[in-house]
Amino acid sequence: MVFDSNGCDFFDVIYTRKTIRKYTNEIPPLEAIKKIADAGRLAPCATNTQNWEFIAIYDNAIKEQMAQAVNNKYDEIKEHLHNEEDQNKINGYKYYSMFFNKAPVVFAVVEKKRVSTLLSILEKNGMSKEQLSKYDNRSSILSMGAAIENMSLCAHALGLGTCWMCAPLVASDDFRKILGLKEDDRVVTLLTVGYPDSCDSNSQKSKKPLDDVFRLIV
Repeated sequence: MVFDSNGCDFFDVIYTRKTIRKYTNEIPPLEAIKKIADAGRLAPCATNTQNWEFIAIYDNAIKEQMAQAVNNKYDEIKEHLHNEEDQNKINGYKYYSMFFNKAPVVFAVVEKKRVSTLLSILEKNGMSKEQLSKYDNRSSILSMGAAIENMSLCAHALGLGTCWMCAPLVASDDFRKILGLKEDDRVVTLLTVGYPDSCDSNSQKSKKPLDDVFRLIV
């Protein structure tokens, strides 16, 4: 299977994808952004519910509102910290949570409420919340992860870089308001998209050897 754009085949895309946090000012074309969203749409999902929405944000004012919301939440967190060392750590964490507003495009990946058939049956038959938690396989969030991975690989195949971000979700309630989402909607990831800046595209973090993470049972 060969992708268009830069001629990478499927395994080339997997082996060479890496996280990109710095981008050029060039704006990715809408056609590419739609292809990335479509790759998310085609991901496997629990019971084929497809309970997702992919919001591509070009508007710098909206990105800035979201970044300010993240900044405010981390400042609130710092009020609960009683030593300078922890506050400095949170400052560093905040810094790496807010660079999304510098990306040309940011996807807000939204999970729509999904009712688990199994859990609803068990709840109807009197099972407590504590008991229900033992049967919650979190299939919905796993489906979202599959979609985000598809999007990230698609972007790389198109010559674009991405960063899969969860740290900004401290402001997820604010994101819901800023983006005009429903009460039950939940932003589960911000995925930055853009053309990689040369200073951020030459290095790739090492991965554990396969033998460290693979076990065969025969």
